[in-house]
Amino acid sequence: MAVLPLRVSCRALLVAVSLASGGVAVPRHVLASTTLLAVADPGFADSSGEPGNQQAAHRERLKTVAETLRQALARAVPAEVVALSCPADGCEVDQPGVAALRERARQKGAALVLVCGVHKMSTLILSMRVGVLDVATGRLIAERWLSFRGDTDEGWRRAAEYVAADIAPAIAAAR
Repeated sequence: MAVLPLRVSCRALLVAVSLASGGVAVPRHVLASTTLLAVADPGFADSSGEPGNQQAAHRERLKTVAETLRQALARAVPAEVVALSCPADGCEVDQPGVAALRERARQKGAALVLVCGVHKMSTLILSMRVGVLDVATGRLIAERWLSFRGDTDEGWRRAAEYVAADIAPAIAAAR
């Protein structure tokens, strides 16, 4: 049987051994090639003027959007995804809270932070604005605007899945 030469870096070998041994923690410096991506909870604005109180339903849908974005991006981009809560003064690209959000992302070791906002204009029409910022410089790496229809659980989830798939290549390229 012929043995083929195999080049394995110390880092790759340590990661493989650690994973094979049942979950031994791998030090962060060993995984330096993995970018940390912080994904903030989305902000929300409702200018629909609808008479009913839908705050509880919207809070649940915002949680779904955040979790869908985090899970979809963790699968699509070779990055470790960490969650950030949204500050009271906003989680959208042009909100004052983004500077503090970038600082919190930096403290967690993230190189990039994704911010998102959903705007409900009517029962039928909503929009989602997603921006990815370089944590160190604040430079906008990527931005997407998405209009979607239907103030339903499915409508919000599908919008989050779509925007995650659409923005993932830009995040991967920014690594």
